Amino acid sequence: MRRPLTLLICLLMTTVACKRKSSSSLELSAADRLLLDKYTSLVGEPVKTQHLPQYRFIDYWWGTPYRLGGTTTRGVDCSGFVHQYFLEFHKKVVARNTASLFKEAEKRNVNALEMGDLVFFDLNKSGKVGHVGIYLQNGRFVHASTSKGVRIDHLEDIYYSKQRIYGGRIR
Repeated sequence: MRRPLTLLICLLMTTVACKRKSSSSLELSAADRLLLDKYTSLVGEPVKTQHLPQYRFIDYWWGTPYRLGGTTTRGVDCSGFVHQYFLEFHKKVVARNTASLFKEAEKRNVNALEMGDLVFFDLNKSGKVGHVGIYLQNGRFVHASTSKGVRIDHLEDIYYSKQRIYGGRIR
């Protein structure tokens, strides 16, 4: 009689342990919840948990001042920020200036951009792109702004909506 009881207890303990483990793997840390809440607010719609690593990356760089030619958190320019993003997430070295990134990118309709695609801006309508950012979601993109450092803006903000905007994807 002891054997079936022992077997039942072991089975129950295993079930509880497995259930506890699987539910805890779905739970986020308090820091990750705060991060998701922060960026949900900034992009204007819920941030997907699968994009948490990208938002951690953005948070790490957040507010880094603009520095022409920079590639560190002491100072970064727009193409340097994109360069670091591709190293981190794709283990890929991409061009280190906006014009070369634009040539390298597969052109995409701005309305069809997905997380991680690039947005290029012809800031003075000269026919040459002069700024680049990384598309997030809901019309938002992250970039190294010359005046405010690494930040998130909207494609329809007054300043950007007056520019020619192009989309691209680097494979």
